[in-house]
Amino acid sequence: MWLVNCSKKDIDCLFYNKIVYAMPDKVQAMQYQKIVDVCYAKDINSGRYWKSKWKDLEIDEFLKKYNRNQKFKEIAEKAARLGRYKLMRPPPTTSKGSGNGTIM
Repeated sequence: MWLVNCSKKDIDCLFYNKIVYAMPDKVQAMQYQKIVDVCYAKDINSGRYWKSKWKDLEIDEFLKKYNRNQKFKEIAEKAARLGRYKLMRPPPTTSKGSGNGTIM
């Protein structure tokens, strides 16, 4: 939508000078005016890199997912290490004195 390309001065002007419309154009004009109202309220314009609460929520959700994946990786690595230790156990020794090959 091209409204975010408007300067702060343009958004202020559109906010204070409400749109005059004919009845057939009412729906489109009201949608346009609502966007202008939101741009004015959230200080969204072409001269400002705006950061909304939605972006904060997206970042939080991304970090939660990333941290969850990191925990899963750590658990998998720990399980792999434990599995390696269990599989690399030395074979049981035989009795030295008996000589018949029995396992202790």
